[in-house]
Amino acid sequence: MDEVVNILGSYCYNIYMSEVYENDSFFLAYIKWHYGQGLWELFAVAGNFLWFVAHFFSFKLLIKTLFAPWKRLGEHYEGGFNLNAFASTLVVNGLMRAVGFCTKILVLLVGAITYLVVLIFSLFILIIWFLAPAILLGSLILSVTFFMI
Repeated sequence: MDEVVNILGSYCYNIYMSEVYENDSFFLAYIKWHYGQGLWELFAVAGNFLWFVAHFFSFKLLIKTLFAPWKRLGEHYEGGFNLNAFASTLVVNGLMRAVGFCTKILVLLVGAITYLVVLIFSLFILIIWFLAPAILLGSLILSVTFFMI
C-alpha cells in the first residue's frame, strides 16, 4: 500500500504507520519512530537551519570579497602625471576598501555568532529529544504514585 507522491519535484513515499508497526504495541512503535525516523528528521531540520544561516549571511561570498571596496564604490584614476589626483584616488579607494573590510568582518562575526547559537540550540533540542520518552514515562509514574499516596 505504498503510495508515491510528487511534492515540488521530490518524491515522497507515504507509508501508513499502522501498516509499518501493525504487529507492535503503541509504545514500542513510538520508540522505534522516535529513535529512528524521528531522529533523522530532527537532524534534517537542524541541518536546514544551519544551511539557511550560512546562506543568509553569505559566508563564502563575504570571505571571497573581504578586501573588495564597499558596494564597488571608489574613484577611477584617469592616468597622466597628476600627483594630487593620484593621491585622492588612492585615499578614497583605500577608505572604501577599509569600510568594506570592517562591514564584512562585522557581518561575518554576527553570522558566526548566529550559526553558533543555532548549533547550540540544535544540540539542546537533540538532548531533549533523547530524554523525552524517559521524561514522559517518569512523569506518568510520578503522577500515578502521587495519587496513590
